[in-house]
Amino acid sequence: MHRSISIAEYKVQQTYFFLRQLNDVGYNFFAAQCFTDAFASSARTITLAMQAVIGAVEGFGEWYAGRQELLRRNRLARFFVEYRNVSTKIGDTIVRVGESTTSHGDKRIVYHYFLPIQDLPSVPDVDVVTACTQYFALLLEVVFDAMVEFKYSLDEQWYFTQENFIRMGKTFEDAVLELGFPAAWADAIGSLNETEGWQILRTQTIGCQINEQFMEYLGRTIQGPDNGTEQQEL
Repeated sequence: MHRSISIAEYKVQQTYFFLRQLNDVGYNFFAAQCFTDAFASSARTITLAMQAVIGAVEGFGEWYAGRQELLRRNRLARFFVEYRNVSTKIGDTIVRVGESTTSHGDKRIVYHYFLPIQDLPSVPDVDVVTACTQYFALLLEVVFDAMVEFKYSLDEQWYFTQENFIRMGKTFEDAVLELGFPAAWADAIGSLNETEGWQILRTQTIGCQINEQFMEYLGRTIQGPDNGTEQQEL
């Protein structure tokens, strides 16, 4: 297999962590600035990690070029790239305004906003959390689509399927050896029917680790070969 998709999954989970922290800062304005900076920096690494993970996979270059063009055209995506540059290369922050309102039940809700500066004159017209949430969902769409498009290269459970090994010109014994087990296991497990044998092998693999985020922000999940189709919408 190529470099593990867990690298990109970790960057997604890291970005998600900062977004969740940002949701809970309340009146702590400094925390809002810090977590927004951290979110923007971490979010930028999601696509970088994706390129590192999938860069050598056949067909990825053309596929990703189209996604890059869509991101370049997206105003919010361009903003966060510029925001990250201002934050890391200059050190300035544009999270500068906060307000609170009363919701039903007299609960106070705090919002923070971006203010334009010379180095970043155009900012979203929504609050910080909303802008970050929308951008995170946009990046998750790219990750989700890549994991579906290149599932045999990225997902261990889809990689260790009979159809994939036949496509690669490899055998069940090759799969056993790739998982680090002795060749004798191939005979033992192979005594079962082929479907059960491959299913047993896949119990030693890990499927998608960011389905929680996919479901929360996209309403879809990646399913393994033993769970039906590769995507599910609820």
